Amino acid sequence: MEESLWKAARERCSERGIDEWNCRRLFDFLIAASIRAQIPEGGDAGPHLEVFRRAKQLERKGVKIYHLEVGEPPWSFPPFLLDEMIKSIREGKTRYGTSFGSDKFRRAASEWIKRRDKIESGPENIIVTPGSKFAIYSILASLLRPGDRIGVMIPAWPAYKGMASNLGLEFIEISSLDELQKIKGIRAFIVCSPNNPDGKVWSRKELDELADYLNENDSILISDDAYSEISFVDRVSPAKVYDMTISVNTLSKAFGMTGFRIGYIHAKEEIISKLSKYLSLTISNVPEFIQDASASVLERGESWVSEVRGSLRSYLDRAVSELSEAPISYKEPEGGLYIFPKVEIDGFDSMEFSMRVLEERGIALAPGSGFGPFKEWIRITFASEGAEGGLRLLKEALLSWRS
Repeated sequence: MEESLWKAARERCSERGIDEWNCRRLFDFLIAASIRAQIPEGGDAGPHLEVFRRAKQLERKGVKIYHLEVGEPPWSFPPFLLDEMIKSIREGKTRYGTSFGSDKFRRAASEWIKRRDKIESGPENIIVTPGSKFAIYSILASLLRPGDRIGVMIPAWPAYKGMASNLGLEFIEISSLDELQKIKGIRAFIVCSPNNPDGKVWSRKELDELADYLNENDSILISDDAYSEISFVDRVSPAKVYDMTISVNTLSKAFGMTGFRIGYIHAKEEIISKLSKYLSLTISNVPEFIQDASASVLERGESWVSEVRGSLRSYLDRAVSELSEAPISYKEPEGGLYIFPKVEIDGFDSMEFSMRVLEERGIALAPGSGFGPFKEWIRITFASEGAEGGLRLLKEALLSWRS
């Protein structure tokens, strides 16, 4: 459809003496405007952030809130990180750096990727970002153009859709790989494994099937590896399966460094070079003292991650036990921080439920409607500081709920 529209637009431009470069710009603008017009308002980071903002308002009024709505792990960062950061500050690493990142961090990150994903990697394959959300946005903004199609398997993190909307991309949601085979023109596809919100880990067979499709369409695979270190099962890195994979990483989840705002991208050197131009124009660089501290975490972090994974398993076991009598059904997650159950109550509306239990019981949840057509689902952060009391209150709220 777009190809035929472009042909017609080019003919009309030629009739009016408009050169092809300006014609293309005008065409892309119109396509982007058309896509935005078809996307409902509110294509932001998701309704769970609406719940989060209201929860913070209530907390400022002194209300006790049990946070089960955001991916804030209960553990803090490795204690040696502060010493490394202070040392770096004292060494004067408080000036501008390069948009690529420091040599020290890029070496540490590439070595971490080699060990974790069992693939070849070097410092030239790494660029530092202020967290993984901005990393994904940078990839989409740098490598795609308005009107391009981006695909994702649902349920999926709401921010993907919000980013696509903001950039004028056509967002394609699929529920199975069989469904994907019927769709043409996907320019990029996002995989999150373990997935947010349901904790699914993609199998090698699934990744092979996806790779075949992407290869036929000359598409980019964006691997959101935010939860890769906290998988309960053996995980195959998408980068090991598909050559044109760009992996996005963060230190927020496994290392509890949400407030440090540091992540990184692993990709082919030519892609890293393109991304550096975008980052140079937008953020300049991530502070080098944060990079130095983070490098020390990646260099010494394997035992930390092992302990975190064991702790996470305990959190999950407790949640499964606590919610065993609640009217919900779900597949136990294979990794990540969340349970994504369907609530087995007639007429259940996750947004209505989430707002009411927040106001009446102080329980903050992520409505399932933010992750796709999942009105009857809720996302529960089972590993959080609010889980101990919050899960019991949630079970009581579900048992007494009448929509």
